[in-house]
Amino acid sequence: MMQILDNEKEQRITPLFRLAFRPFFLGASIFSVIAMIIWAMFWSGQLTNVQLMYGNPVWWHAHEMLIGFTGAIIIGFLLTAVQNWTGNPGVRGPKLMVLFALWLVARIGLLFANPHWVWMVIDLSWIPLAAFFLAQPIIVRRQWNNLFFSPLLILLTVINALMHLNALSITQFDLHKLTLALVTVISVIVLVVGGRVIPFFTWRGTNTAQITRPEPIEWLALVPSWLLMLNVLLPIPEAINQITLPALFIITGVTNLIRFARWRSFSTAKVPLLWSLHFAYGCMVIGMLMLGAHFAGMAISYSVGLHFITVGGMGSMILAMMARVSLGHTGRNLQVGRIMVFAFLVMIASVLVRTLMVQLLPALTLNGYVYSALLWALAFGVFAIVYFPILSKPRVDGRPG
Repeated sequence: MMQILDNEKEQRITPLFRLAFRPFFLGASIFSVIAMIIWAMFWSGQLTNVQLMYGNPVWWHAHEMLIGFTGAIIIGFLLTAVQNWTGNPGVRGPKLMVLFALWLVARIGLLFANPHWVWMVIDLSWIPLAAFFLAQPIIVRRQWNNLFFSPLLILLTVINALMHLNALSITQFDLHKLTLALVTVISVIVLVVGGRVIPFFTWRGTNTAQITRPEPIEWLALVPSWLLMLNVLLPIPEAINQITLPALFIITGVTNLIRFARWRSFSTAKVPLLWSLHFAYGCMVIGMLMLGAHFAGMAISYSVGLHFITVGGMGSMILAMMARVSLGHTGRNLQVGRIMVFAFLVMIASVLVRTLMVQLLPALTLNGYVYSALLWALAFGVFAIVYFPILSKPRVDGRPG
């Protein structure tokens, strides 16, 4: 049963800090706009001062889009969802302010400062703190099936630490391998969460028969995902890895395609909040298959496969989920206007420019990087403008949150 909050205490909290989705969705979106404009300026040759990006533009882009941006959205979503899972009030007020401040200070430091252990410590603090806030109500309610999210967040922190050690030149881990590890861990989170909510949202949003989730199909899709994550994280001998890595990427893609095929994607054509989610999950599947083909030796770019997952799968999923969650948790109707439909379409264009354009027209690769980054900035900029009053004002129904 949901615990009743003291309404007077709730009223004393600034609306922006009444639930985690509010500051993290808004802050991360604005940050991603800034980050992508900087990234476009770098590739177009208009930004030559690489000190602006922690001294290493490639490191900064990978780290900040996977940890700084995507990590913030995951935290905002999980710390909001845990209230629904457990019935316990989510983290809010001063605790949430501290958590968000740590995230924000780290983003500013990693943009403007030189590599230093102080920034590493700050950036390694906010995700474990969020994992603690997430685990507390789950343990109290003994909902062990949801507890695994906290260890996944700690795992993200470990990889984050390795990236910082690289930036400080203390260690020399391969940046591509660390990036792939981050992408794989986040992909598992996306596949798990997406598999839970997309069928439910589709059923409720299309007024059709309930979409069941048969355990055999769920296990068929998720077990290869977990095995893939272990394969990427563990020190597998190269001779074995050359076989297992492409195989697990392809198996994960195929089994999740089987899972995805049951979700009645065509029924969502008239519901933007749904077809945008289905598009994103489809990109996750395509990206997995493309990376599998790449590691199997086929003529498919690693970068293209990776960005089908990161831009198409994660980016599009984030935009769609934020749009829906923000409406639902502020007491509004689950409908978006034309301007947000435009943002969803711009995001699709960003995906296609960054992947298919680069794959099919390699001579325009740098143009693809720039245009895709600017399209991303436009899509998330639209979200930030449209949703600023939604995220910064109290719920329209007067309820807490």
